[in-house]
Amino acid sequence: MAARTAADEFKRIVDLSMPFPTEVISAYSRLGTVFTSGDLSKEARISRSTAKYHVNRMVDLRMISRVPHRKKYQKYASAQTFSSWLTDLIKLAIRPLERGS
Repeated sequence: MAARTAADEFKRIVDLSMPFPTEVISAYSRLGTVFTSGDLSKEARISRSTAKYHVNRMVDLRMISRVPHRKKYQKYASAQTFSSWLTDLIKLAIRPLERGS
């Protein structure tokens, strides 16, 4: 059995702790402001149905919004990368939740 590299360990931690797999997180940061689920599918090298699933989760998590009357999605200004969205989530939701407990 081959020894795990640090990159493999980081990928495993991200996969266990984040709402999206590492391939989707890195593909999201490479997408433009307006994109389709097909764009995510190509960029992340995942199936179209899997990409649609992740896009719907992103909509639910308020990372992106649907472009009206089109099969396109748009990133919010504060969510150009996954880390910027996560930073806002921590600042606006998690910290106040911790203070309130």
